[in-house]
Amino acid sequence: MRLSHVGVGLAMWLSVCVPVQAGDAPQSSTVSEQKDAAVSQVIVQIGGRFCEYHREEVEGALRRFPTVQAVEFLNDHGTVLVRYQPDGVPPVQLAASVEQALASGIGCKAWVDRGGSPQAKS
Repeated sequence: MRLSHVGVGLAMWLSVCVPVQAGDAPQSSTVSEQKDAAVSQVIVQIGGRFCEYHREEVEGALRRFPTVQAVEFLNDHGTVLVRYQPDGVPPVQLAASVEQALASGIGCKAWVDRGGSPQAKS
């Protein structure tokens, strides 16, 4: 009886303590890391009277670009996180597309947020 406990303990110790070599890792993690490295993200800010509530228009304007992978509204104040492939459309063009989609709004503006306001960019 006691010998069987030792065998189980040894088997558990071997499964926990035996090192795994780098060659044993699945290749899919490397492909996933390369895919993540090829994705950039940018914040597009939306300003104007009630413009931030036109989410369908904003998302539609961004998703028309095949390089855009995800659109996420971070808050109710017009902050949009866009994940995209950097070898496609420049971020400024993404913001311009959003602004054009919101042209029917009252003074709607869209800009790439680099830590300032659109007035600071002028």
